Amino acid sequence: MSASRGRTGGPRSGLNQRTCNSEGHRPVSAPLKICFVALNGYAAIGGRAGTSHIGGAERQTALLARELARRGHMVSLVVLDHGQADGEAIQGVRVFKAYARDAGLPGLRFFSPRLTGLWSALRRASADVYYQRMAEQTTGIVAAFCRRHGKRFFFASASDYDCLPELPRLRKPREAVLYRYGLRRADRVLVQTRHQREMMRTGFGVEAEVLSNAAEDLADRSVVSAPGGALARDAGEASGRLAASGSDRGAAPDARGPEVCEPRLSEEFAVGGTKGLRVLWIGRYTPEKRLEWVFEIAGACSNLTFDIVGDATGGSRYAEDLKARAKRCENVRLLGRVAHEQIGALYRRSDVLLCTSEREGFPNTFLEAWSLGVPVVTTFDPDGVVAEFGLGRVATCVPGVIEALQVTAADGVGRERMRVCCRAYFEREHRVERVVDRFEALLAGTGSAV
Repeated sequence: MSASRGRTGGPRSGLNQRTCNSEGHRPVSAPLKICFVALNGYAAIGGRAGTSHIGGAERQTALLARELARRGHMVSLVVLDHGQADGEAIQGVRVFKAYARDAGLPGLRFFSPRLTGLWSALRRASADVYYQRMAEQTTGIVAAFCRRHGKRFFFASASDYDCLPELPRLRKPREAVLYRYGLRRADRVLVQTRHQREMMRTGFGVEAEVLSNAAEDLADRSVVSAPGGALARDAGEASGRLAASGSDRGAAPDARGPEVCEPRLSEEFAVGGTKGLRVLWIGRYTPEKRLEWVFEIAGACSNLTFDIVGDATGGSRYAEDLKARAKRCENVRLLGRVAHEQIGALYRRSDVLLCTSEREGFPNTFLEAWSLGVPVVTTFDPDGVVAEFGLGRVATCVPGVIEALQVTAADGVGRERMRVCCRAYFEREHRVERVVDRFEALLAGTGSAV
C-alpha cells in the first residue's frame, strides 16, 4: 500500500494551493469536511467530565479537531452515547453519538447497536475525510464505510503496540481481523516515530508516514484545556523559572475572563517539606508502565521526592498492591488522578519527569513537560530524541535510572541546559500549530509528513 494512496489522485476540489496569513497558517479557500472517530473522546473534546477515560489517543484527536475547527474547517467527532444531544457543537466541533457502551445483548451487540450505530453516526457526519486513531475493531468499520461511500480514510497509530503484528492488546480474533482489514485499506497511515514506520513496514507490509504528536504549550497562560474548555492561566511561576536559562516563553497577557479556572492543588503537593530533586511520574497503573520500579528507585534515592499521578483504569490486584507498597515509602506520594487543567502546575513544581515504561508511542507527558522546560529520565526513548537533543537522560534498568537521577540532581548547570533544549525542541517539533500545518497539508493532498 502506498503511503499516499488517495482515491482521488490529488487534492479535493476547493482545497487549492494556499499562502500563509500573518499568523503563519494557510487560509482555507473552501473548508474541508473531516470527521474524527474517537468513541471514548467525549470528555477529551470538552463534553461532560467523567464520561470516559481520557488517554493519549483521545487527547491527540481532540487537539487536532479543535485546531482544525479554529482554522475554519468543518469538523465533526463520533463518540459513544452518554445521553448527550446528537450533533451538539463543542468548541467548533459537531459531536455525533454512535451507541451507548452497554447497550444491546451480549453476543449480538457487535451488530446492533454497535455496528449499526457507528455506521449511522459516520453517515450523519457526512465528511470527505475520516480519521481514526488506535488499533481496534473500529478501524475496520470506518475503513469499510469509507470504501463503500468513496471517502478518504486516515489511520493513526497511538503506540508501538499498534504496530506489532501479534497485536497483543486485541484480545478477540474479530478485533484483530477488522484492524488488519482497516489498516491495509487506509488511504494514509500516520505513525508517531520512524521506529513505528519501520514496524508497520516489516510487520504489516504497510507504508506509513511520521506525523509528530501535538501538545498544548503549557507555558502559554491562555492555553485552552479540556474538559470544559477551562483556561489554564497559572504559568506565572514558570515564566520566571527558566528566565535564568535564557528560554523565551512568549508570556501571554494576564487578562482573566469569566471562564478562568485556577488550579488548586491539594496540600499533598505543597511546595514545602520535600527533599532534594522533585521527580514526577504520570501514568496508568498497568504492568507495562512498571510503576513498581519507582518504589525500588525511591528506596535508593532517599534524597529525592517522588510524586505519582494516575491510577488504574479499573480495579485490579496489581494496582492495589502498588498502592500498599507506596505507603511504605516515605519519599513517595500518591496524588491519584489530577484534572488536566492542573497538569501545568504539577510540572512546574517538578524538576524531572520520570518514565519507567517498557514500551510507549510518543508520550504526551514528554511533550507537556518539555513545553515547560522539564527534562525526562526515561527507560523509553522514542526515535532516540532524548539522547540526541539533550532532553534528559536515558537508562534501561533500575540501577541505571538511579544513577541518571542522582547525576541530574547533582548537576544544576546540566539541568538548566536541558531545560533550554527541551523548550527549543518542543517549539520546533510539537506545538499544535506546527503539527496541524503538516496535517492540514496531508488532508489537502499537497504535502507529506516524514
